Amino acid sequence: MNYFYSLLIVLALMPGLLSAQGIVFEKGDWSDAVKKAKKEKKLLFLHFDKPDCGMCTEVASTAFNSPLMKEKFALHFVSFRLDGTTGIGKELADRLAVECTPSSVYLDADENPLVRYCGSTSFDRLYLEKAEEAFAKSRERPLKSMADAYAKGDRSSALMRAYIDRLRELDLPNTEPLEAYVMSSPADSLRSGQVLRFIFEQAPVVGSKADSLFRRDYPKVDSLYKAVGWNKAVELNNRITNNSLRKAIKEKNVQLANRTAFFRQRTYNNDYKNGLAARNWVMMRYFRGVNDTLQYLILASDYYDKQFMTARVDSVQKLDELESQRRMRGEFTGPNGTVTRPSKPGQMVSVMAFPNTQRFVSALNQAAMDFQELTRDSVYLTKALSWSKRTLEYREDGALMDTYARVLYRLGRKEEALEWQNKAIKKEKERNSPMIASLEETLKKMKNDTF
Repeated sequence: MNYFYSLLIVLALMPGLLSAQGIVFEKGDWSDAVKKAKKEKKLLFLHFDKPDCGMCTEVASTAFNSPLMKEKFALHFVSFRLDGTTGIGKELADRLAVECTPSSVYLDADENPLVRYCGSTSFDRLYLEKAEEAFAKSRERPLKSMADAYAKGDRSSALMRAYIDRLRELDLPNTEPLEAYVMSSPADSLRSGQVLRFIFEQAPVVGSKADSLFRRDYPKVDSLYKAVGWNKAVELNNRITNNSLRKAIKEKNVQLANRTAFFRQRTYNNDYKNGLAARNWVMMRYFRGVNDTLQYLILASDYYDKQFMTARVDSVQKLDELESQRRMRGEFTGPNGTVTRPSKPGQMVSVMAFPNTQRFVSALNQAAMDFQELTRDSVYLTKALSWSKRTLEYREDGALMDTYARVLYRLGRKEEALEWQNKAIKKEKERNSPMIASLEETLKKMKNDTF
């Protein structure tokens, strides 16, 4: 029995330990938390909040108030919580390459990321499982020792491959050491299928030396894509896109963003319609990332209308019914749309309930939220209102009603906004949701015209 489950049993037998609820977050500066972690030989737990998503904060707090979380984190972590959108929080998020807020990062005492979780959840077990992953990672060779050796000029193949791999595992930029690895490797070794596969699995930035080297021999590239299999190839293409886009946004390099967008389009081969949509999606993310609001609004208006508003609600729900019937027969739909069965008897396959509905609802709701945050132009807000209204045709829940109320308020339709915000609160009270306080706070601001 591993340490994690032993700890759960001990806690169950010792209720006196659980009298105080929840994680205790440090009150001082981040630098003080780091010093404390080093002194007490603990790991760091860092949670980034997003103030304009009160419900995200409440959901996370529900998990953080778990007595199991308190004991686990008090023993092994120095915990810190802050706004990830401004000040030191924004600086830390940028330094740690955090791509979403809210999110959590588990670090060693040298501030090297070990494990990440994007989003927030009320499910305490998820944070505990991530803590176990962090423990396991912390017992491996520290990233700092590899980074120090690399900084001092160690260019041995073993060190560089280990360092590059670790950066990839931690979702940290590895472009510079990967380029150095390519430049320092003997020419004959760079023709090796094993080396080319290593480069491929690092998801090199589009147009970089590593990317150019990998793609210069088309037959080998084609065979490597086939060798890794469809699922892995899709995963690697996604990572190439994300790594390249991250670099383009950081450098405000629109040329790299365009090259990345064309790369993304080419991954769809002869599927011109979806390829073009994927290309536009990349450029949308770029303009959002560099705060070019006008270009983002123009592209996003067209993208969401074409990709999500042309499908009938009942047609999307019918697809989910068919998916459900397939799962009952022991089948599932893979990323390429093919229907398959588990490769081994009794094998568990992870599936999402109502995947098509979830995809449409999540995309349209997020787009409407973005628009009501970014603009006061009635043309764009009216479009956002139509997207939000469509989500409510799929299902009515408090979060979706809250978005609809927000857009109504931005359009100057205050009375309707108050009516829908009250509906959202009522709906969430019916299920005792942790979102209630946040929804009520938004209602209060709307009434006082301070929203």
